[in-house]
Amino acid sequence: MSSSFMEPIVDGNILRSLNRSELRRKVLFYLLSIYPYRSYLSEISRAVKSDPSNVKGCLEGLGVRYTGEESLIGLGLVIVEQSKNGFKYFKINPEIVEEVRNMKNMFSDKKVYTVEIG
Repeated sequence: MSSSFMEPIVDGNILRSLNRSELRRKVLFYLLSIYPYRSYLSEISRAVKSDPSNVKGCLEGLGVRYTGEESLIGLGLVIVEQSKNGFKYFKINPEIVEEVRNMKNMFSDKKVYTVEIG
């Protein structure tokens, strides 16, 4: 098979993390849908119809269920911006917006993609 037929390469850790959690995908793709804007925890929770503690866990990590390394922030997919009054806002990492769009298409296409492990 020629490399011109291969689908985009996705980091294996990111793919595994998103495959393991539907909530991670929902949060990530919600933030993509509002990009370049940012959102705060309770607003994200309402948008994805989930409890704020679960959303916080998939964003930042929380115990065993949502480890920090597999969190959206830990994977570098989402960044945190803190306001002067101390509120945290979450936003897609601007450096990888196109990659996240490709991942969204990948999950909706249900195709097999090559994976970069490392």
